[in-house]
Amino acid sequence: MAPWTSSSPPVMALAVALMLCGLPAGALPVSPDVDRCVNGDHTLKCCPTPSGKQIIDFTQPPPPTTLRVRRPAHSLNPKAAANYAKAIAAMRELPPDHPWNFLQQSNVHCAYCSGGHRQAGTNISLEIHGSWLFFPWHRAYLYFYERILGKLAGDPSFALPFWNWDHPDGMSVPAIYRDPSSPLYNPTRYPQTLNFTNIGCEGDVGKGLEKQKQCNLRLMHRQFAAASDTAELFLGGQYRKGDTDAPGGGVLEGVPHNPIHVSTGSDMSLLRTSGRDPLFIAHHANMDRLWSIWQSTSGGGRTKSFHDPDFLNASFVFWDENMQRVRIRVRDCIDARMQLNYYYEDVPNLWLNMKTEVEQVVADNRMRPRSIEPEVNFPAVLGSSITVEVRRTPGVEGQKLIVGGIEFDRGAKVWFDVYVGSARGDGRRVTARAAAGCFVHMWSSAGASEGSTMSTELRLGIREFVEAIGAAGDDTVVVTLVPKIGGDMVTIGRVWIE
Repeated sequence: MAPWTSSSPPVMALAVALMLCGLPAGALPVSPDVDRCVNGDHTLKCCPTPSGKQIIDFTQPPPPTTLRVRRPAHSLNPKAAANYAKAIAAMRELPPDHPWNFLQQSNVHCAYCSGGHRQAGTNISLEIHGSWLFFPWHRAYLYFYERILGKLAGDPSFALPFWNWDHPDGMSVPAIYRDPSSPLYNPTRYPQTLNFTNIGCEGDVGKGLEKQKQCNLRLMHRQFAAASDTAELFLGGQYRKGDTDAPGGGVLEGVPHNPIHVSTGSDMSLLRTSGRDPLFIAHHANMDRLWSIWQSTSGGGRTKSFHDPDFLNASFVFWDENMQRVRIRVRDCIDARMQLNYYYEDVPNLWLNMKTEVEQVVADNRMRPRSIEPEVNFPAVLGSSITVEVRRTPGVEGQKLIVGGIEFDRGAKVWFDVYVGSARGDGRRVTARAAAGCFVHMWSSAGASEGSTMSTELRLGIREFVEAIGAAGDDTVVVTLVPKIGGDMVTIGRVWIE
């Protein structure tokens, strides 16, 4: 392992190095220090085996005769399922220190998300969750994983299946992952997930399977609507070299991504071990598919994506199918079809064009706004519901609701829902409201050694919800935060709209 020092190089030397890499002086894209990884948890060694092998830059693969097609796991044909199981079996049988070994590959995720890798030139952990790196890192990870499996299977057209948990037919663990004799099996999954996968919806729990599935679909519609308007809402907050983790993830990273991890089972429910369940790959393939859907919807990938060079030049290092270490940048994997030669089978997205549900509410004393922000007495502990009337500017596109200064212990389990309601008369009576999203933190975060308290924020696009409650022309709306788990452990700094 190469020697490492926490001291920064002189400013001039750093500027020269950046220019040699094709980056302007002052650029701050995040990249890993591949020669230094810290195993913070002595019971789990997830840092990769040191390798002095040269790192090469990613080059776009030549266009194949046929693109790889990722298909739903629940409807995968027997031949494709057998080929997938064969490749995973071969991965499990490799020597323990082989970079393609199943546990070594699962540890790639662990090292990037549990405080293992450091940002190059700093002593700050690199965290790919809770920021604009979440979607591109997982896309790149799955890309190399897929190609390694294709090599092991002897199939250059091999494509990963995706867990289609946002479709009623896919709202349970797919059959190919259930056979205890299969290399795709993981014994730590919770039994309830085998029958129904709750993606974060509790509105119809216990009311029958079909109603629960419809509840999942409504939640998917809500989350996608809250995420759809800007890159920040979908991809997450800006994260540059020198930043600590958790500026705020995209809406879908919070839900449905987090609840599916937690509800699936022991390995999947922990950041450090989630890659040990083959369902992890199928789960993130579906998250990646949702990114592709967002990119293809009105303006998503064309006019709303980040153009910030610190986003586009952020980089990660993976082993490829040729036993080569490769540095890939975010700019290399923005377009899955054109740059990475794969796409997702077109399946019905029943949630996409659903209508936002609106409930009629008469405010009682507990639901009345405490005051018009910023006069409310923040910071406030979320021990019970907080309701506040918040100013907005009618007619301004892309407005988002921000719940800022969310602070809690990194090891805490936290969940609260967010509602947007209309205010009438003196603002003391809510006549209609809609669920606009939620904040979910259900697992321990990386970098715990850097401080026991996490501070982050939640951003939600509110355009569709404000229109649904008939408040598009109003200059205030009523925002209600409802704690579900760990509310008394959470402090809210402020609520506003911009």
